[in-house]
Amino acid sequence: MAISAAAVLAPAAVAAADDGYGPGEPPCTMTFESQTVTVSEPFDFTVACEDLAGTTITVQIGLTGRPDGAAGADDRAVEVAGANSAEYTLDEDGTVSDTITVSASGDYAIQVLDGDGEPLSEVFTITAVAAGADGDGGLVVTGSTSLPYLVIAGGLLVLGSAAIVATRVRVRRS
Repeated sequence: MAISAAAVLAPAAVAAADDGYGPGEPPCTMTFESQTVTVSEPFDFTVACEDLAGTTITVQIGLTGRPDGAAGADDRAVEVAGANSAEYTLDEDGTVSDTITVSASGDYAIQVLDGDGEPLSEVFTITAVAAGADGDGGLVVTGSTSLPYLVIAGGLLVLGSAAIVATRVRVRRS
């Protein structure tokens, strides 16, 4: 039994040694003011890498749908500090904050990379919607209309009016 446990645990230990960050979660996380954003309006993000203070990182963003699921360098609809990726130096707390702007609707993949292009975070997804489609004072546009409700309400009004007229006619005949 000890041999089988060693055989099962050995691949995990080797995989953890390969990425240099140990088992479990990647060393960096990203937070956003919202993961649904409006096209052409900047939104804030913060990267936190507790054990990497002073390290230079790259935040890369691109449209999703790539075979590898990562952000790509050819996306022209994205701006992080004027480009589709930007380098930052983490402060003494291991954090950095900035803004991102996207100029087209869609789903975007965002990831933190080290100087060699190796991932330091999971891939995060942001959904960009056109201005006015995100509920500016109303409901989110879903393609549904209120026409069926208006038809039902009109039908009930006609039915109620007919019932009142029928009742009055019966009362007068009695």
